Amino acid sequence: MIQFNIEASSGIPIYKQIFEQVERMIANGYLVEGTLLPSVRQVANNIDVNPMTISKAYGLLEERGYLTRLRGKGMMVAHQSEEKSKKEKMMILDKMIAELVSDAVQMGINKQELLTLIADKAEQLNLPDKINSQG
Repeated sequence: MIQFNIEASSGIPIYKQIFEQVERMIANGYLVEGTLLPSVRQVANNIDVNPMTISKAYGLLEERGYLTRLRGKGMMVAHQSEEKSKKEKMMILDKMIAELVSDAVQMGINKQELLTLIADKAEQLNLPDKINSQG
């Protein structure tokens, strides 16, 4: 079963935390087309929130094309075209980078220091310069 990491004191609404976590799981390929998500009631009970909170997150995911409603079975991960998947990944990363830059500014880190930190971390994690795509 999918585990959600909810931080009630983060200031970010719980429905948005769930939305973003499912969005990332789909973008990263952790949740693939056809995967059934746990029911609204199951998730609400697991994280001890109102079922309407989960329903709101699932509804937004459906609106954005991430999920499809299967009558009587719940929500299923919808088909994601390769082009849409890449675009979604870039949008998610853009949000994350904006937060990182904002945090760096608040900490007094300049652009060069931040770029050096990112380059060092990419090297440490063996991030390739290019990804070879076949097809």
